[in-house]
Amino acid sequence: MTLEIVRTGGEPMTHVPPSQRYIVFDAVRGLAVLLAMVDHVKVQFVPDFHLLLPLTRLSTPSFIIVFGVMIELAYLSKLRAGAPISQARRRIAVRMVQCLSLFSVITLAAMVSGNLGLAEGARALAGLGPGRFSEILMIYALLFSVVLVLLPLFVRYGAYLVLGLAALGWGLKGIAAGSLDATVPYVLTFFTGIGTGYGPALLPAMTFLAFGLALGEVMTARRRKVLPAILVMLAALILSHELSNGVMDAGRRFIAHRWTNHPGYFAVGILGFSAISLFLMIVQRTPYLKHLTAGLARAGKQSLFIYGGGNLVLNLLPAFEIARAAGAGLAFGFMMALFGAAFIRTRRPACQHPSSQIRGARFQQHFLSFTKPKRA
Repeated sequence: MTLEIVRTGGEPMTHVPPSQRYIVFDAVRGLAVLLAMVDHVKVQFVPDFHLLLPLTRLSTPSFIIVFGVMIELAYLSKLRAGAPISQARRRIAVRMVQCLSLFSVITLAAMVSGNLGLAEGARALAGLGPGRFSEILMIYALLFSVVLVLLPLFVRYGAYLVLGLAALGWGLKGIAAGSLDATVPYVLTFFTGIGTGYGPALLPAMTFLAFGLALGEVMTARRRKVLPAILVMLAALILSHELSNGVMDAGRRFIAHRWTNHPGYFAVGILGFSAISLFLMIVQRTPYLKHLTAGLARAGKQSLFIYGGGNLVLNLLPAFEIARAAGAGLAFGFMMALFGAAFIRTRRPACQHPSSQIRGARFQQHFLSFTKPKRA
């Protein structure tokens, strides 16, 4: 997934902000995949280390928000400019199948190694239970399916449509509160957030998607900054309530809130993403620090390789017990090897149109762009 792709092909987007803005979003995605892999590597090698858990929990909100930004930039803005909708639908369907396929491969790997039992793995493959280290791929696949089915409405209404879907989810969750216990079927929890055991559920997660779409619409000058600002203010109000019992308690609640789809989780996700983005924008404008942003952006352009390949290997490893120091060493070595391989991929000769400015990101290009750059 690469944001720079959306700046190629078609008519020039003179209203799109400078390329540094895209680098920042790539960097956010790079940091998100780093946090996600740190969390998964910790589970595999150092399961009793929980210090970074509140920080790594920001990875999923960041993935979904950036997904929303890129849907607007790579698909919806081009469709409003006259791109053929049939081609967009075909490309979105391919992306959906790719995500489902990668989810299935990672789940099968966990079954082969014994990290998931045969019954657990079968339920995960059937969508009736969670996988292992692969949940964001299932979320992506379902988000792509929603975009595919409602594509004309997405083009017309954008973030407001998604806010309506989020409101539906919050309404259903509110109506069911107290009338259903925590033993509701997994599928119901997965889609609506009713009950406990999975988060972020699909309909409540539309809150993150709406925020990302709203940011993308600001970047394409479709709308003003009012909607993102309102969502940030609402998140701040919710967070202020969460902090009323102290910072440490709020941190513990944030970790637990994911599995109950509590509004506090979504508030922290939006504000955390905003704070990370602002920080990286400042870093990008600081001459002696901007190499940090560039490095994270390179990782962001290889996010599918890092997430898919890294979790495939982790799921192929059998479960074992090891001393914390040795586990930490293995975890560090694994992360260095994984990100080193990703950085090597970015240094391969470019095969795309020169204006894309992307090297070694062919899989990511096919993942998000549905129009090829026009050669001069």
